[in-house]
Amino acid sequence: MSHHAGAGPVAKRRRNGKQQACEPCRKAKIACDHTLPSCDRCKRRRISDKCIYIDAPMTKNPDIRRESTSLSHHHLPSPDTGSTSPTTAAPTISSPGFSKPAPESGPFIKSGGFFGPTNFSAVFLENKESLGNEDIQISNDDPFGNAHESVQSQQAFLMLAGTDYRGSPRVALGVKVLRSLPDKATCNFLLEWYFEKCHECAFHQPTVLKTGSSLWTTFGKQLKEPRRQDDLEGLSAILCKNNETALPDYEDYQPWLESFTGMNLRWETLGSVFAALTTATLSLPERDAFFCTQKGPRSNRNEFAVEMKDCVQACITLSNYQDLINIQMVSLLVKNLILQTVISGDTSLLVWRQLGDLVSASTALGLHREVENGPITFGSEMKRRIFTVVFNIDKGSSLLTGRPPALSYRYTRFKFPMDLNEEVIMKGGEELQNAIARLDADGWNTEGGIYPSTLSRAHGMVAIVLNEILECSLGDPAECTNTRINFLLWGVNDTTSKTTSEFVSWERLLLRLIRLEHQLLLERLAYKQGLYDGQSMVDCAREMLELTVLIWVQRDRFSEHHCDYDWMLMCWGVPSSGVLCVELLKQMKQPAGTPYFPVLPRSEIVQNLSLLIGFLDWIRPAAGNYQLCGRMRQIIKRILDQILNPSPPVPQETLPETPQEHFDTEGTTHVVEAFDASVFEPGHYDEGLANLDWLNSVDWSRGPWIDLGGQDYSAARWG
Repeated sequence: MSHHAGAGPVAKRRRNGKQQACEPCRKAKIACDHTLPSCDRCKRRRISDKCIYIDAPMTKNPDIRRESTSLSHHHLPSPDTGSTSPTTAAPTISSPGFSKPAPESGPFIKSGGFFGPTNFSAVFLENKESLGNEDIQISNDDPFGNAHESVQSQQAFLMLAGTDYRGSPRVALGVKVLRSLPDKATCNFLLEWYFEKCHECAFHQPTVLKTGSSLWTTFGKQLKEPRRQDDLEGLSAILCKNNETALPDYEDYQPWLESFTGMNLRWETLGSVFAALTTATLSLPERDAFFCTQKGPRSNRNEFAVEMKDCVQACITLSNYQDLINIQMVSLLVKNLILQTVISGDTSLLVWRQLGDLVSASTALGLHREVENGPITFGSEMKRRIFTVVFNIDKGSSLLTGRPPALSYRYTRFKFPMDLNEEVIMKGGEELQNAIARLDADGWNTEGGIYPSTLSRAHGMVAIVLNEILECSLGDPAECTNTRINFLLWGVNDTTSKTTSEFVSWERLLLRLIRLEHQLLLERLAYKQGLYDGQSMVDCAREMLELTVLIWVQRDRFSEHHCDYDWMLMCWGVPSSGVLCVELLKQMKQPAGTPYFPVLPRSEIVQNLSLLIGFLDWIRPAAGNYQLCGRMRQIIKRILDQILNPSPPVPQETLPETPQEHFDTEGTTHVVEAFDASVFEPGHYDEGLANLDWLNSVDWSRGPWIDLGGQDYSAARWG
């Protein structure tokens, strides 16, 4: 149906009374019918996407003066239907005179979501006056929209059949997914990389590899390039048919695997393959030679990863057609949530909604209520492992945002998975029972091995303690007593080992940082209530900051984890730096000669804060938390400026005649008194910084290169 001037919405008039013409018609000096969303002439020329209306086209920067009504036709309600699908994401609107700021620019935009007292920026917000910035506001909102998130959030878009529609919408969507599957060689390369380089907590990795192999063995003919529409429709129909029946709940591995591979392939298990491809793609370096072998948008790592992630979401949509749930579906929801945090950021509302779906699916399957005294089998171990991961994710998300957790340990009856080798669990039978008998009384293996179940157990135990901490932090303040805080504060033994692999050192380093994160939250509670003097809080924040910047300093050794660095900054870098910045400023504002407690090694703290600024600046724009990292970098940099910049000049006669140079020695490191609070007395600043010109020649982004295997303060200390 055509939209003529008298039959549809039209553009508003200019100040001279004439109606606006769209840009293509105006530039071509031809008549325009002024119809919204696009005029008939642009439709006939098939350039509707360029048909926009600008209220002042002859002024400077016309591209940022676009009217909100000049959206392309697929963003506006059709006059035939009167409305759009409620699931369609809101389009990006550029309002007049409003340009997109850099991520570090201010003032900060107020967030549309609630952030409670444990959120990553709580220290900065609680001490706005001490920091000298009462207008500090931390936000996860991008007013210009996130292209990746907007695509992920509108499942109506995924369900569109397109011009090649010849069957049900489910089959048509399945064809889209199957057409997006990379060729066999690409799939094999990425799955091998995934198995060798990527740590996995959501899936059983050997099963994902067997599923990918079975896909090509069974349906290689239909997936052979070039792919034919009839073959893809037939394959999509098979998968849709398989998803209409419930998946049997087998206890042994082999029948469990056969129930969803080969001709029994289902959308949720195909989704696990797409999720593995997404994980492998994100773990590859941006300029890896692999991407040179890909065509079109897939030659860009981020574009490739987002396309695969869209297919994961589509597989979930297809699996949800029937009111059925199984352990494979819960695993896929876990992985989809983790991938969404990488793309959209950990504080995205979309991530929070997906967490709700994940918890609902887990409890609907009954994973939170384990059968008492049931047999230990492959099936029971997979259920234990996945619910431990769900419980851990729920507590971590609550801590990061300050919102109530969806699961409470008081209402669950689950056990941690046994600390067993994957191969032993898959074999089952007598060999599994013998391996269980060799475990110690607490369920840990006695051979010293590090298995996926080992990490799941360790993180699950920390999550149970965090559950108690969150009850104290987010619950009734009257129940947050000194006795309870003292009970929750626990010590962590130093598990030094000089011979462990980099994988083990990395995992132990992360576990140490997670424990420090929880301890810092308790230390802040104790400090607020006057239980402690703050020294233990500062020491905890110092260690947490040191280990965080160590991850960046040693980033070349852990390149496969780069996609997680922005999350690590939000969890560990920002809270620890907030505590130290507040204490440094308090110390600086003390009168000269007044002793200050807690004791702060200012040189060490300032150097690590400088490295943290470099770490925040290093985060790439494609990262989900890029906006937040940019804003936090500006805040921390502003605070360092307050600490290091000179005070306003004072009359010359007030300066001492012979200023003294003082040095503070810590080991072999000599620190000039420029970092002492007395430097901020009038006149001392210039003298204190006179000998620091050599700092300009230091490459702060590349060092110091600490040996993980030979220094007590490095990651090897925890590995």
